Amino acid sequence: MKRYGLLIVTVAATIICMPIMLYLFTENAVYAGNMRLEDGSPEYGSDVVSTTLDDESDIQLVEGMTFGTEISLGIPLDIDTETDKISVFEDKAASLIRIRIPTEDKSFYYRNQLTGSQKGIASVVFDHSDKMAEFNISTDGYYIATVHLIPNKLFLELNTPKELYGHVYVIDAPHGGEDIGNSAYGVCEKDLTLDIAKRISDVAASTGIGGIYLTRSTDEAVSDQDRARLIELLKPDIYVTLHVDADEKTRVTNGVRGVTNEREEQNGVKGLISVIASETGQQDLGVTIQNRKSAGEAGESGVREVDIYTGYVTNKAEALKMSEGSYTETVARVILAWLMQED
Repeated sequence: MKRYGLLIVTVAATIICMPIMLYLFTENAVYAGNMRLEDGSPEYGSDVVSTTLDDESDIQLVEGMTFGTEISLGIPLDIDTETDKISVFEDKAASLIRIRIPTEDKSFYYRNQLTGSQKGIASVVFDHSDKMAEFNISTDGYYIATVHLIPNKLFLELNTPKELYGHVYVIDAPHGGEDIGNSAYGVCEKDLTLDIAKRISDVAASTGIGGIYLTRSTDEAVSDQDRARLIELLKPDIYVTLHVDADEKTRVTNGVRGVTNEREEQNGVKGLISVIASETGQQDLGVTIQNRKSAGEAGESGVREVDIYTGYVTNKAEALKMSEGSYTETVARVILAWLMQED
């Protein structure tokens, strides 16, 4: 009886310790069997990007891997897996990725380990229902996902925008919705700032430049908390805020000007304002230094902040000039060129 008792204790100890031993000797491998099971699906916001592995989307699909690829998570595939039925859903703002893999074998992911460095991964929740294995992956920040597909395995690569592009720039178009900003002669600040921001993004995309982010792309106001959250997630190198000036007293003041939060950046921003003035035929009003809280007044950001005032809407001639597409296009191209030069 004692012998059987010792055997039972030994087996129990082995069962308890085996996952720990495997974890230590497989370079931080993750096991589906150790994951928390949950019913239901997470709520997704409006930024959701979804794709199947034979579609195009913001999620990159790469056949195979190149030398030096840093993998965050490796998911084994059953030999009978139909890879064109695999789907990926990503909500970058919520730091959430969901991968669904068809498999009728409910226990497959309890027998086969997940591998990888866990780079960028805060937690993984596994579930199986309707002949689908579902991995809900929470990341510890803002990442761009790349899916690598090789025989019998799917790899997830997570990189920050800075790792991919070498830079991160945020363009803030203030106001939006009911908040129209400064306005006169039928021209509204909220429309002009959004137009310039979207043109910067469009030109960057058309020339293959990544790492450009907008605080808004529609006629909706953005809260100070959302701006602060964006800074926290992206950690931009430069945060550019677009403005339109107003002078209700004289209604003749005109010109472009800049504001920066760092004295050592003043000359660089002066160069930017000088080129905008030259290219648009506006008066150059120079650059001032203003030490202030981060964008959105939510605390110190630790990033370079540049405010660009593109003209006076209360000056009728200038307001009508700014409302022309050629004007906002020129301003957008000058700002993007300056950012690339700063990079």
